[in-house]
Order: sequence, then structure tokens, then C-alpha cells
Amino acid sequence: MKIKGIKRGRTIELSEDVNIPDGQEVCIEIEVIQQMSNEERVKKMKELLANWEEKEDFINTMKMLEEEKNAKWEKLYGNQS
Repeated sequence: MKIKGIKRGRTIELSEDVNIPDGQEVCIEIEVIQQMSNEERVKKMKELLANWEEKEDFINTMKMLEEEKNAKWEKLYGNQS
């Protein structure tokens, strides 16, 4: 079983539920995942989008999904603006 988690002090917070009882002793293998800085993340995203031929389709799909989400929100809760 492989599950990601975040260390906070002496506690490791798991990213999902694990089907083991509380208090169960476990053995953990630590593998540090290097996180990118925001600058690195933006640079990689710009590189991806600069060379991405289908980006217009992606952008249109994202706009359509946002519009659908907003329509459902308004149907459930009314216009909140």
C-alpha cells in the first residue's frame, strides 16, 4: 500500500483514509517529494502552453465547464452577485 501524506511536527497526515484500526503499529518508508517553487511551476506551465496545439480546445472546454457550474449554482442557490 502506498499513500501520500504531509508531516506536521511529529504527525504524518495521510491524504486518504486507511482501513486499519487506530493505534495499529505501522512501518513507514520515507520518500521526500521535491516540490516546485511557484516560479518554477509558472515557468513549466508557460512552456507547456506555448507548445500545446490543442490549448484553444482546452480553454473552451474549461469555459464551458465554468458556465455549467455557475448555471447549476444559480439554479440551486440563486444569483448571489
